[in-house]
Amino acid sequence: MLRSVLLVVSVKVKKVVAYVLIRVVHGANEEVLDALGRLKEVTEASMVFGEFDIHCKIEVDDMDTLGVIVRKIRELKVRTTETLVTHKKRIKRLSNRRHKEIWRTRTQRQ
Repeated sequence: MLRSVLLVVSVKVKKVVAYVLIRVVHGANEEVLDALGRLKEVTEASMVFGEFDIHCKIEVDDMDTLGVIVRKIRELKVRTTETLVTHKKRIKRLSNRRHKEIWRTRTQRQ
């Protein structure tokens, strides 16, 4: 006996993507990076060399929510921030690590 099953999946796409460049108080890099990791809207964060100490990627539904998240970041041991809101996205590549993970998963199934 065959039964058909209809599976409906709802995926909510984030509408606003921004990168925040952060200068932290001297010696607080690790603390700020750890705090960023606890914000669910922060999808990536890295310590960097150069004018800024940390950069992070934020994905939210609207500009108001972006403002709330940036204010939360500024409450940390942060000296200054600069927020760059994306306008158009043209290139999306998987990292080498992600390619290897996908390949490993596919070859394990076979």
